[in-house]
Amino acid sequence: MFGILRALVGAVTLALCAGPAFAQTWLKAESEHFIVYSDGGERALRDYVVKLERFDQILRLRFGVPLDEPTLRKLPIYLVARQAGLEAVAPGIGRGVAGFYTTNEEDVFAVAIRNDGDETVLHEYAHHFFYQHLSAPYPGWLSEGLAEYVMTARIRDDDFVLGEPNEGRVSWLNYGAWIPLDMLLSKRFGQIESGEYRGTYYSVAWLLTHWFFSTPERSRQLDAYLRLVASGVGPSDAIVQATGMSMVQLTQTLTTYGRGNVYSSTYPIEYRPIEVEITRMPASARDLILLGQRIKRGQTEERRQEALAEIRTRAGRWPDDAFAQLILGHAELHIGDPAVGEATLLRVLELDPENDEALQFLATGRIRQADDVEDPEQRRSLLAQARGFLARAYRIDPDDYFTLLLIARTREGQPGYPNENDMMTWEAAFDGAPQLAEVRLGYGAALIADGRVGEALGILTPLANSPHGGTAADAARALVAHALGEAPPPAEAEPEPETGPAAADQAG
Repeated sequence: MFGILRALVGAVTLALCAGPAFAQTWLKAESEHFIVYSDGGERALRDYVVKLERFDQILRLRFGVPLDEPTLRKLPIYLVARQAGLEAVAPGIGRGVAGFYTTNEEDVFAVAIRNDGDETVLHEYAHHFFYQHLSAPYPGWLSEGLAEYVMTARIRDDDFVLGEPNEGRVSWLNYGAWIPLDMLLSKRFGQIESGEYRGTYYSVAWLLTHWFFSTPERSRQLDAYLRLVASGVGPSDAIVQATGMSMVQLTQTLTTYGRGNVYSSTYPIEYRPIEVEITRMPASARDLILLGQRIKRGQTEERRQEALAEIRTRAGRWPDDAFAQLILGHAELHIGDPAVGEATLLRVLELDPENDEALQFLATGRIRQADDVEDPEQRRSLLAQARGFLARAYRIDPDDYFTLLLIARTREGQPGYPNENDMMTWEAAFDGAPQLAEVRLGYGAALIADGRVGEALGILTPLANSPHGGTAADAARALVAHALGEAPPPAEAEPEPETGPAAADQAG
């Protein structure tokens, strides 16, 4: 049921993108739940954002999320004209990829090719929506299956249709080798070595999700499966217990279901009014907006240096432009010369005193310095300086998850930690970015230290039991064992950067 895979973002190997990807003027469209950047036309951009907002309303109605439930952070989406635009952010991403969604400490955003099928962006936004509102992370197959299920939504004036198949995915189910269910349930896409099985991963995930959603009884079975997985039962055993069928029987059932019992469902809706504000980005965005997103993602040292060199060249054309100098300062601070980076970011604040990103980057520089010193007084001084930058960023945007995460991080290990304010800070960071393993792990550890073990288990267990969680899942399991008194406090470990809904090497 689905065509060529939009596929794998993966452990990125970045290459420099040629100039044409940066050729057009960039526009910024902001609505209630989205900030969309595009180098295309204004009318098409406005229509696109209206469609995204209607899709958000559809998801809320279908999955029981109140229309007035706030979203603390709008999702940034970068629309590009062609494959070269994707390569500018993630070089080496591969042909056939129309877009991706990526998460890390510094940003959570999506990139997609305009006019290459809206389903890509709807798929990626579905991942974001489920993380924000429905206590994800789900198992990897269900994350993808849900996104596939809703991405083909037909949005009409007074109703919408869900569950229609994607023709390409149908072709994979009809002519490809189906991935075995035990493999689908227990492995992330990036772990699948067989080319044919990779081809049917999304298709079978969609079909299994569609089957579970097809009747109230099966929906209850899905709920039972999720409860079993959350309690630590292996994914294959959990689905056998929940459905009462063996893996062979369930595979046969799905085969029959896919041959003619797949139906879409129509739901009435009255859309809320949608307001979209469009502004023009500075001219420097033509050179740097995509490079700025590139350096927020994991990359090899060679690629880091290539990106730094390109940013230095391009930002040099815009010495008095706050947008260009912000990206240069960020690159210098984390890749090049930290002293130059700090001076550049301070210059940004002279040009734009309300630039909270510059303040965040300056704070991360101080935190890194503090991590590298042994003298306690020097460390306290550096962390105090970081908190000074973050206090200014907080006044500008008190809901920014990255500011909140950094504030909480500067308090770890300090006298009296965690106090009431620390817990409120972690909770607010989690509300803003529950998809981030770093936030989930930090909040869970703080809850344990505060004696709120039950709440900590609720935060950590979904990640600990995720078969797709990588080192983040390992860290969560260690914290759970500590919370239950089964192990000493775990040593701090840096979780793998996440790309996609469940773990590294995932994309929609």
